[in-house]
Amino acid sequence: MKITWYGTASILLETAETSLLFDSFMKFLSKGQESEEIIRERTQAFRRQKNILITHGHLDHLSSVCSLFSDMPCTIYVTGTPAGTLRSHGFPEEKIQRIHPGDILKFPKMTVRVYPGKHIRFDAAVIRHIITKTDTWKQFPRMIYLLQMNLRYRENGECLVYEIAAEKKHILLMGSAGLAERISYPIGADALILPHQGRSDIDEYNYKIAMRLHPKMILLDHYDNTFPPVSMNVPVLDFCRNISGDIPAQALAEGITIEV
Repeated sequence: MKITWYGTASILLETAETSLLFDSFMKFLSKGQESEEIIRERTQAFRRQKNILITHGHLDHLSSVCSLFSDMPCTIYVTGTPAGTLRSHGFPEEKIQRIHPGDILKFPKMTVRVYPGKHIRFDAAVIRHIITKTDTWKQFPRMIYLLQMNLRYRENGECLVYEIAAEKKHILLMGSAGLAERISYPIGADALILPHQGRSDIDEYNYKIAMRLHPKMILLDHYDNTFPPVSMNVPVLDFCRNISGDIPAQALAEGITIEV
């Protein structure tokens, strides 16, 4: 199974028969932060996809769906709150497929099982860092715009975890670094795709998740500076190095395809 990370939590999984795109999102970068060529390539890669699965309805997971897919033949798999958000933005109803925890989605030689997840809670240190850093106040109008946009895109306790099975491999994909307390998740997945952002103690926090799930490999995503000045680049090397005695771990590189 091939895995390509396109920044934030945007993941493309591919086999010979099927491709699934998770959390398609075009970054809210300032002009000039990425080349027009990179933006064009990412847009084209997204718009080629026919099945788009959303883990939750936040801005950095859902807000690009309308601009990318309103005029494309596709199906968007979402829970109730993001489905309502898409409808409120005029997204075609016939392209929305409501899903629920416990559902099993069938694709050609690929199966996706839907589990309830839990969104990470930002801690005070992260919030304080955002509020006090100089760039936040230098770009105050942009920060206000991002906060207003975030209010339009609610998660509402509907974060999902996906288990993808294909080619005798099992991938566990999280859209946010959080697990429900009383849910039995699959243990020993061939790879865990794990977001690495949202807390000042994210290394220790994600270590606990890894020990609960015991995957054979950890692939970090969502550690990038998605929409400055509200976000940041999160260091990943120490986590990968420190956990390597228990589980091999690596940070996904944006736009680079790996095979599991």
